[in-house]
Amino acid sequence: MLKKIFFLAFVICLSLIAFPQKLAPTYTIKSSKALPGRIIPSNQKDFILEQRVSVQESCKVKVFILAGQSNAVGYNNINEFHGGGKDFRETFHKQSGILFWPGSNAREGFANLWIKLQMGVSDISDTKPFKDSCFGPEIGFGETLSEALPDERIAIIKYAVGATGIACSSDYRDYIPALKGFDDKGRNWHPPTNNKNPGILYENLMDNIHAALASLRGMGKNYEISGFIWMEGEHEAGISMKMANDYGKLLTLFIRSVRSDLGVKDLPFVIGEVNSHNWAYGDIVRKHQSEVCQRDPNSLLIKTTDLSRNGVGGPAHFDADGMLKLGNRFAHGMLQLLM
Repeated sequence: MLKKIFFLAFVICLSLIAFPQKLAPTYTIKSSKALPGRIIPSNQKDFILEQRVSVQESCKVKVFILAGQSNAVGYNNINEFHGGGKDFRETFHKQSGILFWPGSNAREGFANLWIKLQMGVSDISDTKPFKDSCFGPEIGFGETLSEALPDERIAIIKYAVGATGIACSSDYRDYIPALKGFDDKGRNWHPPTNNKNPGILYENLMDNIHAALASLRGMGKNYEISGFIWMEGEHEAGISMKMANDYGKLLTLFIRSVRSDLGVKDLPFVIGEVNSHNWAYGDIVRKHQSEVCQRDPNSLLIKTTDLSRNGVGGPAHFDADGMLKLGNRFAHGMLQLLM
């Protein structure tokens, strides 16, 4: 018996020498330590540092969720990209290994299934001037994140709807004159509370997430929910002062409910700052966004007020260049939180 044990130990030692364990892969990250509530700077050079950080290899798919209103949908056209649409597509196609769930409201043929990350699949991409050519933050986010984490499998679940907010319209009366008597008919992102059912969009968001995760399980893939990207706030900033003043409470409730409903206590949130369009109460909402992120160590506010909005989507929406940069910044912010 002792001879067998010694022989087995000898074989194991030889195998370790002959086949050493693979070293954990590394990736290049951006170094500026993002304090809670810090806005990722607009100048990429402000936060670029070549620092090598070891990451554990994992067979799990890293799942990121993207939600919000029209600047999460993407009202733009890639043909307006100043770098040239052809060059952009050639660069992006190198990242075709990213899984993408474009949502139950995606255009016909793309809803409720996993596809390769691509543009032109949202609900508005069937219509001019966005036909087949619009995209949201997922494109720049996926490209940047996959370059930073080359040994990880990345999946993005998206559910976004234009002209929507967290606030319930029935809770407010002080709308701007153009929207007097506004009624969202329950189409909002408000989470469930003790005395209120969830908004339709919050329910749809959870349904999309659970359907997408069930589909991954059906494909035999293990996964972990790794982060949440939220691009919203223009709604509250544009139509009611009371809504704008309540935005801190609304956003805090939304974050807390998403984490609870998904069972991820410290789920990282990157939040897009309300842009610099002439929203009636934009400064108020931006202030509350910043304060929420300062209080929450697992959230980060991403600067957007310097991003270009000169495309077919009009002055309220990021054009192709602005949207690509927004996605890049979301990815850099997420990497900061994942460190």
